[in-house]
Amino acid sequence: MWLALPESRSLSTPSLSPSNSARRPGRGGRGRPGAAALGVVRVDKDFGVEYPNGDGASTEVMATLVRVGGALLDELSRAIDATFGVPQAAITALAVIDGAGEFLTPSQISERMLISGASMTATLDVLERRGWILRVPNPLDRRSVLIQMTQDGQKTIDQALPGIRLVELALMSTLTKAERKSLMDIVGKILGRAATIASEEPIPLKGVRHRPARLKVKAP
Repeated sequence: MWLALPESRSLSTPSLSPSNSARRPGRGGRGRPGAAALGVVRVDKDFGVEYPNGDGASTEVMATLVRVGGALLDELSRAIDATFGVPQAAITALAVIDGAGEFLTPSQISERMLISGASMTATLDVLERRGWILRVPNPLDRRSVLIQMTQDGQKTIDQALPGIRLVELALMSTLTKAERKSLMDIVGKILGRAATIASEEPIPLKGVRHRPARLKVKAP
């Protein structure tokens, strides 16, 4: 089962610039740029001078992948909100509960969703208010509860998951089948490398930066 991970936001630093300035109204306020409307990330022309130990193409790829993730999740969230009037996390939690094959505790659901306990409680409150789940006593632990999906919850997830497949198709329709396969191979290599790095000591954040003149603040 796949739905989505919690919302992510795009990477932004002074040395990154969007390929265009298209904007859209958003939940954050008028004129807030949508991740997709910003396009791919391009570094400034003097990137190599500013960061002599860096690689502009690597920065562009990484920042753009983060932006792509944000754009895809934004569209998924928009579809979920328009259809069900709930946050994406609520449908994600419902999908986790549906696919478990057993009753889960709130902490087990939060672990599978990679969110905090406080966020999980708020999400389960939403599901319970909508009548999609019930909190039932845990016979093995009086301090805990188990989450049971209701019939209305089952109907909701049976509607949501096929609908999400349509969103995926719409978003990926710009790629041919061969391009989709090639993209999977590429992102698989990136994830593999990320997994290797994650098993090692964190990379120390250090290096050389030549602060460009364009960032110098002029006195008023």
